Amino acid sequence: MTSLQCDMPQVQLTRPKGLAPQLFFGAYHGPNVVAFAQLSTRTANKFQSTASANDGELFAESLQAPGVSYCLKQIEVKQNYRNQGIGSALLDEVIRFCKDQRVTTLYGEAKGDLEILRRWYSDKGFEVDGLDNIQLSIA
Repeated sequence: MTSLQCDMPQVQLTRPKGLAPQLFFGAYHGPNVVAFAQLSTRTANKFQSTASANDGELFAESLQAPGVSYCLKQIEVKQNYRNQGIGSALLDEVIRFCKDQRVTTLYGEAKGDLEILRRWYSDKGFEVDGLDNIQLSIA
């Protein structure tokens, strides 16, 4: 675990060790999960369709190839821990992880208080369309 850089001290982060079809990031304050983010794959890469979970080496190679995209399925901060920078720090870590792993696109859908979320995602570099879909192209 590493420290999550937010306004609340002693929040620890667990992050995946590499790419997989499902990724989970957890933020902990002591033993309690206070926030998490969940991603799943989608790829524009022709090699992805030839890989399977049973073919680990080929699967890992296809995930490392350019063109891998992830869907941000969920990012959630428990009610009592909101407005302390945890969600922003967690999303920053997700983006950093994706950059480190050469993921090309992070996309999803804004759900909740749409005006606040639209601004939040825009401030993080995401494009937000009229249907509240979000997308971040990662260089």
